[in-house]
Amino acid sequence: MAKVGKARSIQDESEVYRQLIMFRPGEMGPVDLAMEEASRAVDHAGRERLDVSFLHKSFCIAGLPLRRPKDQTAIFSRNDGQFALTIAPNRFVLPDGTICEVGVPWGAKGRLLMVWAATEARDPMRRPGDRWLEIGKITEWMTSIGIKVNGDNVPLTKDQLVRLAFSSFTMIMKHDGQTFFKQDRLIESGVFPEQDLNHYAAGRFGKMRWPTGVELSQKAYDRFIQHAIPVPTARLAEIANSAMAIDVFMYLCYRLPLIPSGESDLLSWRALIAQFGSGESPSKFRDTFQASIRSALAAYPEADVDLTQEGLVLRYSDPAELRRAFIAVPRSLPTQKQAAPVRTRKRFTPVNEES
Repeated sequence: MAKVGKARSIQDESEVYRQLIMFRPGEMGPVDLAMEEASRAVDHAGRERLDVSFLHKSFCIAGLPLRRPKDQTAIFSRNDGQFALTIAPNRFVLPDGTICEVGVPWGAKGRLLMVWAATEARDPMRRPGDRWLEIGKITEWMTSIGIKVNGDNVPLTKDQLVRLAFSSFTMIMKHDGQTFFKQDRLIESGVFPEQDLNHYAAGRFGKMRWPTGVELSQKAYDRFIQHAIPVPTARLAEIANSAMAIDVFMYLCYRLPLIPSGESDLLSWRALIAQFGSGESPSKFRDTFQASIRSALAAYPEADVDLTQEGLVLRYSDPAELRRAFIAVPRSLPTQKQAAPVRTRKRFTPVNEES
């Protein structure tokens, strides 16, 4: 049994969720101030040399479904007794009377598209208040983030973009005897080439072209501008094929700098299943989670964590160490005469399933 030291159980993450759901535009709490400081430090490194992406902090805590839902018309939800996230699909009629059913976004591509949207909104060259996202260079971005532009990847990514465009998000939080809620859409409007939504309704994703563009909702734009966290694009590309590894990586990037120095937090297995699971058995989740956190820690070796019998032990990790990864440098595989780059040692304690 591992000793946690000054660990504080965060089984429900209620304080973090409270900050997500109660913030007001222009008003910053401790979490937002820490993220703003990190963003400023990244900016000071020199924009022309940065390799940075962004994601809104709420999606660092409560992610999308890991895999394709069996029922396209079903809602997706996560809840832990204090907080609930519900993502709802959509069903609408096209001008010719065709019914179009759009399920909820899922998997690695859905997550990476959310990163793309937040990153585009934070582009320093963008005119303030401009919520319109051009799609023209998205294949270039797909390549940079680790999605190969071949085979089924392009049509499947188009599918995820449509799902993000038409799904709605509801967050409900219990706190101090009250229940708070927020309802959002990521995308408010968009322009598709003629007949492409008919192709989508018929499942002909390969015949679809990219939308001309999409427009973020005002709420989504404001939150991307005010409450997004920076993550290194190159590190994210290392785990681009694993939805759970992306979730773990994003969560650690968000959570670890907020832990007081010298202290630790315990995220119990029960909380891990509620936060990162998708309905599988506890034993299967442990297997999947161990593989995912290994991948996440390979991309974020500066993270100071232990996986124990009780759960995931989190310790303060200086964002300055991870910040070095934002600087864009040529990446190449080490040769026999060239030693691999040294990264901060990470801790990982395998879980004994028989215990």
